[in-house]
Amino acid sequence: MKKISVFILFLWVAFTFQWACEKPDTPQNPFDDYNPAQDTVKFIFQDPDSVSIAGLYSYIFKPTCANSGCHDGTFDPDFRTLESSYNTLVNRESIKKDGKYYFRVKPYSLDSSGILARVNGIVTPQMPIQIEPDSDWGKRKDHYISLIRRWIEAGAPALDGSIPVAGLPQIRLKGCLALIDDTTFLERRPFSGPLLLDSLRDSLYLYFSFGHDAQDPLSFTHNKISFHSNPHVFDSTAVTSDLETGFPAIRMIGLYGDSVSYTHRVLINPRMLMSGSRELYFRTYLKDQFNPLSEIPASKAIFSMKKYMSLERKD
Repeated sequence: MKKISVFILFLWVAFTFQWACEKPDTPQNPFDDYNPAQDTVKFIFQDPDSVSIAGLYSYIFKPTCANSGCHDGTFDPDFRTLESSYNTLVNRESIKKDGKYYFRVKPYSLDSSGILARVNGIVTPQMPIQIEPDSDWGKRKDHYISLIRRWIEAGAPALDGSIPVAGLPQIRLKGCLALIDDTTFLERRPFSGPLLLDSLRDSLYLYFSFGHDAQDPLSFTHNKISFHSNPHVFDSTAVTSDLETGFPAIRMIGLYGDSVSYTHRVLINPRMLMSGSRELYFRTYLKDQFNPLSEIPASKAIFSMKKYMSLERKD
């Protein structure tokens, strides 16, 4: 009888141990099978304007400056990506100020921008110190310096056309997507192009993700969006609506490939808005605690950003 009791106790312990070690079923994520057509690593653009941060990154910073052990993230400015390039240049304090070069890039000010002092040899060591084999800096140095000068003279605008003020955090667009019937996401044309409609519909939701270094995006005021068939002119003929907040935010891939929270949305009628056009462009207008009204994308935004914030008919 004692042997039977010991055997039963052994079976009970073994069963309990096995049950305790089993992993619970992982909850299914409804977005696991979503495969966006846009690039999920970074914002991609084609033939960017040379006098824009996208052009400077493509033609100068990436092939010439992002060397191993140099501006590859080892130290700032960080030229590994477009976003890191801008964020570590504009209104960022220089390491060697030499009296007046307090910022690496100071919008509108050539004489106060340390990057020009570096590439022109005014501040040592002159940049670039090392030139990669695939860089044409040696042949086109003067031309590239002139592009940097013209960008700074224009205010050193960001991808979305905004011009930051030193010391003030800015509202940033982190992503835009469209959802039909709560289940179907619109695909994009390759290279972060417009959202594609296979046919005109009576309704769809546009979702937006915004970032801010000092304020919760849900606390922004003047949450508006305007629509126009012209990507460059948003005048009195633009249709304006309110952006909605307070709904359960969705988390998806953003503009630069990271996972972001989409907290603003608007329900639109594409059939009405696109009745006379195959393309529909939109801009958001938001107000934070620090700056005047933020228009995204602004007039000075690169065209690829304006296309990113648009709908296009495929039919």
